[in-house]
Amino acid sequence: MKEEQKYNGSKTRNYFTAYLLASIRGKRLRYLEKQQKILFAEENLEDKEYTDADISPEERLELEQKEQLLMEEAQGIYPEWNEMTDISLIEAMFSLQEEERKLIYQHVFEEHTFKEMSILNQMTEERCKGAYYWAIRKIRKRMGGKKS
Repeated sequence: MKEEQKYNGSKTRNYFTAYLLASIRGKRLRYLEKQQKILFAEENLEDKEYTDADISPEERLELEQKEQLLMEEAQGIYPEWNEMTDISLIEAMFSLQEEERKLIYQHVFEEHTFKEMSILNQMTEERCKGAYYWAIRKIRKRMGGKKS
């Protein structure tokens, strides 16, 4: 027969310890499963090669341009306003005041926080947020998007 386990301390403490161990075991298992999924997805992306039959020349050119833009942004080189290709977006951007364009550029392209932007532009953080979101609403309205 099985040997009886002797409890050193209260049963409550042992129940909690058992719960804690089971919880840690479950968390560890979920973490490892998640890492395995990520690794599997990365391997699938590396293995998949696009052939000329899969992608049209126009799509290939567009993908190469997007990749080039991403590489430049990774190096800290951001596109200028006149380099944007969406005509309605360009018109909406130029309908904004210079201060509003500057705030959008700092937040979207340079990825500054509102706190950093408030220091750079010598205004309060609340004023930065307000001006930024007001400019976004103006762009949406101009482009026919939702007002929110």
